[in-house]
Amino acid sequence: MENVYSAVVSSNFDLDLENGDIICWLPLVNEPVDDEVQKLAQLVDRSLFPPRKIVMLSMAGTADDAAPEQLQRWYGRKAQQFVWAHQYAIKMIDELELPYVIVRTLPLTRGTQPVQIVDEGQKMDGQTVTDEQLARVLQTALTTTHYDNHSIGVMPKTK
Repeated sequence: MENVYSAVVSSNFDLDLENGDIICWLPLVNEPVDDEVQKLAQLVDRSLFPPRKIVMLSMAGTADDAAPEQLQRWYGRKAQQFVWAHQYAIKMIDELELPYVIVRTLPLTRGTQPVQIVDEGQKMDGQTVTDEQLARVLQTALTTTHYDNHSIGVMPKTK
């Protein structure tokens, strides 16, 4: 995040936006994102300057990209509940009619490994994605328009 000066990263939406800010929302899989997105909408409504873009980190499985068995293996027995909450949050972000990027990922691990980007509906495989590679994808989402208004999946590169 230190390379993206206009990005506002916060654990809550109790803040004031400035002209040109980009919101980077990095919730954990099990956070109540369906409730938190309401606070995001309130922030956008009360702000003099709307965010230039919203980038949200989400879990795999929200874009018809993983089977229920995969989701349970990755996220545990409450996986489907987490998916529904994330799907709701994503829908609400889309309804704000602002530029956005949803970055769907597998569970994170440390290290480096090549990744590939997949569109909605494309199957996501693998076990984990490294934090370093995910950070690079997030930086691209925050600093370019390449993925604007899309939900992209990040998974290990297949050989």
